[in-house]
Amino acid sequence: MKEKIQKFGRSLSAMVMPNIGAFIAWGLITAIFIPGGWWPNENVAKMVAPMLKYLLPTLIAFTAGKNVGGYRGGVAGAVAAMGVIIGTDTPMFLGAMIMGPIAGWCVKKFDKLVEGKIGAGFEMLVDNFSLGIMAMLLAIAGYLVIGHAVSWITNGLSAGVNWMLAHKMNPLLALLVDPAKVLFLNNAVNHGIMTPLGIQQAAEMGQSMLFLVDPNPGPGLGILLACWAFGKGNTKQSAPGAVVIQLFGGIHEIYFPYVLARPVLLLAVMAGNVCALSFFTLVDFGLVAPASPGSLISIILMSPKGKTLVGILGVLIATVVSFLLAWPMVKSRPDFQGESENGPVPSPAAPGIAGGLAAAAGAISKIVFACDAGMGSSALGATRFKARLMKAGLPEIKCTNCAVGEIPSDASLVVCQKELESRARLSGKEVLGITNFLSDPALDALLEACKAGTMPSAAPADPQPAAPQAPAESPEPSVLRPENILTGLAPESKEAAIRRAGVLLQVSGCVDAGYIDAMLEREKVASTYMGEGLAIPHGTAEGKACVLRSGIVVLQYPEGVDFDGEKARLLVAIAGVGDEHLSLLARVAGALEDPSVLERLSTCADPKEIYETLK
Repeated sequence: MKEKIQKFGRSLSAMVMPNIGAFIAWGLITAIFIPGGWWPNENVAKMVAPMLKYLLPTLIAFTAGKNVGGYRGGVAGAVAAMGVIIGTDTPMFLGAMIMGPIAGWCVKKFDKLVEGKIGAGFEMLVDNFSLGIMAMLLAIAGYLVIGHAVSWITNGLSAGVNWMLAHKMNPLLALLVDPAKVLFLNNAVNHGIMTPLGIQQAAEMGQSMLFLVDPNPGPGLGILLACWAFGKGNTKQSAPGAVVIQLFGGIHEIYFPYVLARPVLLLAVMAGNVCALSFFTLVDFGLVAPASPGSLISIILMSPKGKTLVGILGVLIATVVSFLLAWPMVKSRPDFQGESENGPVPSPAAPGIAGGLAAAAGAISKIVFACDAGMGSSALGATRFKARLMKAGLPEIKCTNCAVGEIPSDASLVVCQKELESRARLSGKEVLGITNFLSDPALDALLEACKAGTMPSAAPADPQPAAPQAPAESPEPSVLRPENILTGLAPESKEAAIRRAGVLLQVSGCVDAGYIDAMLEREKVASTYMGEGLAIPHGTAEGKACVLRSGIVVLQYPEGVDFDGEKARLLVAIAGVGDEHLSLLARVAGALEDPSVLERLSTCADPKEIYETLK
């Protein structure tokens, strides 16, 4: 359920985040040129209403359609959105968020249906007319039906917001929003929910407090100041930089790891936000447009004329309340004081991490930091690590950032939050999961591995000859056995399929019974579905103790096994001694990176064909 909610939230965020620049442009025009703005100008202000009614919803619909059905889906989404836009007087942001994905889905399904069936020379004719007909029908449906339904829903939500305003209940929104934020759903909550409703409210009232529910940097700033003032070790050292980034950069992800390390700090965050929203309610303050990123600078720019100090005071109130409540929590937390419950915190550059990375460091030429939208925490991480590479004399190693769904093909290593690891692995690249973009031990180890990988290789450091290794393209014969490949299995639940694979590993003498539970536990943490019908179940780090020797089993389900909405037809379960599971993962993924090979192995009836491909 959590993964489905996060997936839905990411979809909402992905519709709006690429268009934030347009929202800011509209917001600045509104704040500066409307009557009562900083420099009123009647002619320039004429752009405000058309941008709100037509431009912004159309951009959202195009982006949403493109996310689902490619560029053709984007075009269909934009045309379809015009139906709901013209059909009502309500700003159709929610309507665009509905029509865009529907149009993209229709285009995607049609293209798949006619794939390989269009005669040579007729492709352009079919593509253009099919797109035009689908877009026309969807626009008509939006005009006659969907637009009115969305208008009814929007008016209902607006009435609810206005009721909360009238009864001074807006501060309670913080109790719902802040827990979602620290689970990295901040972009989804802010841009997928609060922004559309806030724009509707701002169009009617000239400002909206909904623009302040998520972006206020004060609650997170108070947490970071408490860690700076009363923490020790890495906590104290990393906090100052995080304070600057939180307050002026507006990248709220920077404080999430501090809260996740001590979940009780969430109470301080919520209390700070509730107090700030209470203050904004009492003084009837809101922003004229979305504040993105959620920094002090954005709040100042989007404040109504003459109310700038009110916005700054609201940030200060949230900071002070959060700081005072976090103070005793930080002081009572051993790992915030530079030690764990059982003694000092280990050195950041853990040997296990460093050793694993150093083995592949020579192949690292481009490091990509990935986050949900590719605009916030990933940009921060890439910038800071690039500076560390330059300082270490490694300018030849490129370091950039992107959205987790758009990882470039030339990436050598992907760095992302642990919550996004499963999505990043769909790219087929090596992935390093971290929790803190400022002082995560894995980043220190990565830097050391990069240094080691650039050392001259003419003469080996160790005069002893290296131990022989198996060819990189195939596991050792003892790791994969023909009898551990089962084909033509009937569909069953994900848990049953993983348990079946675990039992087969156990019967083969690779693991003991505890590894089966470790495999199921790993699936709860993050899905092992890799995309293209392939899943690679394996155990948790704690489950390594249950591995007796490395092994692989293959289960083929021609009709598929449901992996949280995705169909896995080929399950390749692995168990590796020590860190060997990483090598097995890479080698299996490499052998199955060709979709045509994967398709063939997912349907063939002979286990020997699978064995010959993977051995």
